Amino acid sequence: MDINITKSSMREAEILLKIQTEAFKGDLKKYKDYDSSPAAESLEFFIYRMNHSLHYTIHMDGKIAGAICLVKMSDTHYYLFRIFLSPRYQNRGLGTKIMTKIERQFPKVKKWSLDTPKDNVRNRHFYEKFGYKQTGEVKVNERLTLIQYEKKVKRNPP
Repeated sequence: MDINITKSSMREAEILLKIQTEAFKGDLKKYKDYDSSPAAESLEFFIYRMNHSLHYTIHMDGKIAGAICLVKMSDTHYYLFRIFLSPRYQNRGLGTKIMTKIERQFPKVKKWSLDTPKDNVRNRHFYEKFGYKQTGEVKVNERLTLIQYEKKVKRNPP
């Protein structure tokens, strides 16, 4: 399967929001976090996020499959605000390829950070396997606590 990651365009916003809603609807139902859940996000906020972050579309074999939203904290620190794939592309082992591609796309980044639900063992295992270390947690509501992660990248000089 050919994976391509390109800068998102505004004409993709509605399609990407639909995929995001599908990808996170289980979390919305489970955590009932209607204020910040990606599944409850409006098109207006999605477009705002596209305009105020580094937003990339994930293409699988030429079809839109999901997106990545990064926030530049500094020249060497990026926050992985959101990554999502359409349910039809999930559970195929594509996450490692996508994360590797996005990290390689930003070789000057020395620190990556993100958060994920505390009770999502699968996500936590994935990020920990990828080198992320737990740095804290934030309680969003009675049902949802997010674990904060950080990954420090050591690069050999050229």
